[in-house]
Amino acid sequence: MELKDAIKKSPLFLTVGEEIIEDLTKHCRQKTLNKGQELFSAGDSAENFFIILNGWIKLSRISREGEEVIIHIFGPGESFAEAAVFSNHKKYPAYAQAIGNAEVIVIPRSFFIKKIEEDSHFAILMLGAISSRQHYLVQQLEQVTSRTAPQRVGAFLLRFCKAHKGSSDDIMIVDLPYDKSVISTRLSIKPETFSRALAKLEPYGVTSEKRAISIKNPQNLAQFCDVEYKDKLCGSIRI
Repeated sequence: MELKDAIKKSPLFLTVGEEIIEDLTKHCRQKTLNKGQELFSAGDSAENFFIILNGWIKLSRISREGEEVIIHIFGPGESFAEAAVFSNHKKYPAYAQAIGNAEVIVIPRSFFIKKIEEDSHFAILMLGAISSRQHYLVQQLEQVTSRTAPQRVGAFLLRFCKAHKGSSDDIMIVDLPYDKSVISTRLSIKPETFSRALAKLEPYGVTSEKRAISIKNPQNLAQFCDVEYKDKLCGSIRI
């Protein structure tokens, strides 16, 4: 996927005009990460924020006992580290590491802040996008507390599914990290609960083979999970 297309599809820039997207793309770059490679460390200067093209990124901190505490897992299409960029401290508060091989778009803070200072309309659009993001995070919290484990897993799969290439059927694919425990952390369930939840989703068209999960009927799954499934684009559901 070209950088421009990926940026346009990011929730942060959905309402931004074509001219600004073009300008932004010229100042961005793509970065490839190997499995386990660190993108930034806690305390590093927050010079960029990121959009994930492919793969999964783990944010974590180290406890006083020296143990890793996973804060969140970000997947394809999602952006992260914006708060650090806007913060007065201008420091990353956590570690970011690729769970498997990954590709991210690097968006420089310097250009982003300059654009906000120059263009009040762009600044208002960004405020709206950040407000929508906060609303989504609140909805995620509600999902964790009010929905069953199968419903949480199903909604998560719908958010990150992509059309299956070479198939004329309405089949979607989700390519998960090898270690499903990281996804379980994001959904606030145990790894064994994740596996049982997948099995309970089989009547709704979900099948699992190693890392790849297929969804035969996304609309049927969305109805079970009580979410609105809009189309075949990654991240295209409303919770």
